[in-house]
Amino acid sequence: MERWASTTHPASMDAMVGFGEGLLLGDASQHSPAVSRERPTRQEIAVLITTYRRPAYLERCMRSVLRQTHLPRRICVVVRDDDDASIAVVRRFQEEVAHGEVVSEEALDASRSRVEIHMVSVARPGPVWAFKRGVEALRACPEVALIFVLDDDAEAEAEWIERGSRHFADPTVGIVAGRVLPYPNGHPAALPPVKRVGRLTWYGRYVGGFERAGEIREPVPVAGFSGANVALRRDLLERIEVDPHFIGYGIQFELDIALRARRLGYRILFDPECRVRHFEAARALPEEARENLLRLIYTYSHNHTYLMLKHLRGLGKLAFLLYFFVRGERRSLGLMTALWEALRVPRRSWSEAVRLSLAGKWHGVRTYWRWRKGTSPRS
Repeated sequence: MERWASTTHPASMDAMVGFGEGLLLGDASQHSPAVSRERPTRQEIAVLITTYRRPAYLERCMRSVLRQTHLPRRICVVVRDDDDASIAVVRRFQEEVAHGEVVSEEALDASRSRVEIHMVSVARPGPVWAFKRGVEALRACPEVALIFVLDDDAEAEAEWIERGSRHFADPTVGIVAGRVLPYPNGHPAALPPVKRVGRLTWYGRYVGGFERAGEIREPVPVAGFSGANVALRRDLLERIEVDPHFIGYGIQFELDIALRARRLGYRILFDPECRVRHFEAARALPEEARENLLRLIYTYSHNHTYLMLKHLRGLGKLAFLLYFFVRGERRSLGLMTALWEALRVPRRSWSEAVRLSLAGKWHGVRTYWRWRKGTSPRS
């Protein structure tokens, strides 16, 4: 899924962004549920990839899907209508698959039919609209029961689909999240491992940590997932529409889907054995890095405020507003955090970060009120 690429940030900005840092308590048990070894038929599975102007990454991603021990029935690639390079990559794969050039004969014999590669286009920018367009396209395929989602700059391990699909033998499982192994600059990153991932507190603080799940050895229930590596029931996506109120690159729209799925009674599992390697496309210009980071601060502040006000109830809403506006986080400064950082390391960049953080939060409150007045949510 198209995302913010990693960048070389100015030193003064490093402390502002700590995505995935920390360890949160939550209400989900960490005990491993029973998982059936039953293997779904290939006709049930599709892979969704959204991409934008990263043809070399897309090619590696698609080849990893075609090397799966359990091939999908179809691969759906969502491209922007002006992205000629990515369109050319998908068309080349369609031709190669049609001639049996990229899938082994053994895999084809085991699966009984060829993989179908479909390409759909989207005009609006951002992963929210690309994901929405891809889901709409797969809803039109009645044989699809499971949708595996993979970032275009990720490479799935060979047993990715086989491992993830087994969990869906349990009808209460709606989403299976997988581990994301960061490979910046093509080399594995040494990140400190955590014991819990996908944690959401009662007052609205969320930490994913799916790239640092080295100490988790078995499937565990979680509150959210990473869109770089996830599998979802098609039945679940039939009952949930992608919320268009998330701005920019759609930070937190995936957590919205997860929270709505839990409200519908589905469980979300994290399986550390469902692994993908995540290669992040770097931006060359420091000016681009800084501009993207500042936009990221505003976008995250808006989207997380809207999301938590939408899902929290009663006292949780009030606690979230106090926590997020007053204390804040490193990736979205609150008044106390801003004051502390300004005293500790006085730099002009803090005032810009504070302004964007508070502006994003305030606009997130306004978006929530517009949604509440004008929208009747389906779930």
